[in-house]
Order: sequence, then structure tokens, then C-alpha cells
Amino acid sequence: MKKTKKNVITGKDADIPISTDSSGQPTIAQNAGNGFSRRDFVKKMALGSAGVGLFTASGVEKSWAVHPRRDGNFRFVHLTDTHVRRARRGDEGYARCVEHVRSLSPRPDFVLMGGDGPFDGLYTDKDEFIDQIGLYKAISDDLGMPWYNCIGNHDVLGWSARRKVPVDDPDIGKTLIMNMLGMEQSYYSFDLFGWHFVVLDCIQPVDTSHGPSYIPSIDDEQLDWLRFDLARNMHKPTVAVTHIAAFCHLGQIRQDHDMPSMHGRVLQNTRDLRLILERHGNVRALLQGHTHINEDYRFNDIWYVTSQSVSAAWWGGNWIGFKPGYSVFDVKGGELTWHRREFEWQHHLEPGDNLERERIAELEAFREEQARLRRKELARSAE
Repeated sequence: MKKTKKNVITGKDADIPISTDSSGQPTIAQNAGNGFSRRDFVKKMALGSAGVGLFTASGVEKSWAVHPRRDGNFRFVHLTDTHVRRARRGDEGYARCVEHVRSLSPRPDFVLMGGDGPFDGLYTDKDEFIDQIGLYKAISDDLGMPWYNCIGNHDVLGWSARRKVPVDDPDIGKTLIMNMLGMEQSYYSFDLFGWHFVVLDCIQPVDTSHGPSYIPSIDDEQLDWLRFDLARNMHKPTVAVTHIAAFCHLGQIRQDHDMPSMHGRVLQNTRDLRLILERHGNVRALLQGHTHINEDYRFNDIWYVTSQSVSAAWWGGNWIGFKPGYSVFDVKGGELTWHRREFEWQHHLEPGDNLERERIAELEAFREEQARLRRKELARSAE
């Protein structure tokens, strides 16, 4: 288990008084179990008070209480790209992550999900995708604390040329996962501990020659909602969440001269979003996912933090050197800090995972070479 040096955010809003308002504490409470069919899930939803219960506008239930802190201090966790599936024992890996989060001290008050909860709906059979969503929900419920869902690109059904459903399937797109998680809206906001939180939806539909697909952007209607939401809450420090990043530096990290700055792994209208986030001076950070690596970038007093993936390489080993992990955020005295945590998990590859075996071998060879160079450089410096 690793810790990195804590990062600190300060500025003109650091001394904003923190109230003890505990409103907006939704979560999904009913453990739905394993081995899902959509019919079984809907049947459980219909059980009323014996089942899931009433849902809020954000589509999650008020069940676990978020207790107000008199000192205004609190902790939350950002889990992104969990990609829950039975293959590679991904469900067991996510359960290990949940156990790790529960063991943190101080215990987190809630969790912000970063998207891509189930493994994939773009090119996976519908029944398997339903099972993955059920696993994601059931294991997330074991957190024992409120969790707030965000839509990722792999959370949508069939918006891909590789789809396994007909284009006229009634559940295509976000419908299936939103119904199974009880989400009434794909983007929303809420308040906790005197802070404001905004969950954005960056997966927008587009018609292509091969049928429905998506582009990574915040649509105009949502941007219009966002600017007035931030204006109404301008006196509250704010944290926003998006699955696909506004800022991403993969080209520089890989020294890839062919990767444009506005590649497909970033929002296509970052500037439009950025100007709204900057306008009222209350947004402290935008939490990001999608690339499975950790990045930390500051621009115009807003922190753009990309958390590493809970699943690392989709439960197939480490991803570009990053183990399975997540980010922990602490608020103390109006100051936001964060650090990343990693948990131990041995990958379990399937017989056909030859590409993953090649990547693991390449990573091991790279690390051995770096260790050799380090030894050589240390020996030369000691002469």
C-alpha cells in the first residue's frame, strides 16, 4: 500500500465557513446479489420497502446516513474505471478494492464514482452486460457508505460499430444502466458538509455510418444547466466529476508525436467547460478518469486530477506501471488535499489473454532495464 505526498489546494476560498448541512446523501442500498437477469432485477426493484426504496432526483436512494461533522472536516474517495466482470476475477478484484476502502482510517464519508463501472456495454452481449451492472451495483453497495454514480463510455449499451445488440434495441445507450441503478438523470449535483458536488455526463450520442456512437463532450443543454447551478452555489466550494478528462497528457507521457492534443481520450469541448468552471471562482477541482493513469494538473486555480484505474489494465495486470488504485480526498479547515492509494491484487488472466501476457512481459523487461541503469548510474557516481 503506497502513499504519495499530499497535494494541497489553497486560495481565496480556503476560509469559506463550512456548514453542517447533511442534505443530499443518496446511495443505492439493496445488495442485488450475483447472476442477474433484467427481469429479476426489475422484480426486486418492485418489492417496495422490502427492496430498494425511494429514489432521489439523482437516481440514488437515501439509506446510509451521511452524518454532519461539527468541525466541517470530511473525507471522500474517487473510484473510477472499475470495469467489473466475472472474467479475470474482476468482481473479486473490485470486492478487494471495496474492502480496502472500508479499512481506511479515517473512514471515508462517501464515494464519487468516475464511470466505467461495469466492464463494457459497447461491444459486450446484452445479458453479460446486465450481469456486469448487477455485480457493480451489488459490490458497490458493500461499501457501506453513499456512492454517487457517473456515466462512462463503457457504461452505454451498443454505441459502437462492434455492438452486440440491434440499433433499435429499447435499452441501447444509457437506458439500461440508468434503469438498473435507478438513475433518473445522467448528470446532477448535490451538497454535503457545506460543499457542492457536480457529477457530469460526458458521453453524448452521435449518428454515424455504422449506426449510433458517441463523442466525448459536455452537450450544450448540460453546459447551460451547469453555469446556473454553479451560479446558485457560488458561495460553496465545489468539486466536479467527469469520466473523460478535460486535460490529458498521454502524448507527452509517451513522447508520441503523432497524438494530437485534442485526441479522442479528452473532451472535445474542454474550453467551453473550463470557462464555466472558472467563471464563479468556486470550483476547486475536476476529478477525471478514462485513461487509467494518475495525472495532476493545475490551471487557473482549478485542480484537474485524473485517478488511476481501480482495475488497472482491465484486471489484466498493471497499466503503464500503475497498479489497481484510487484517490482519497480530505477536506480540513476548508483546504482540499488528496493522495493516491493502491491495493494488492494478483491478476488472473484468461487462456486467450495473450496480448496482456505480452504487455506484462514488456513491463517487467522495462523495469529490469531501469533497475540496471540505476545501478550503473549509482556505481558511476560513487567513483
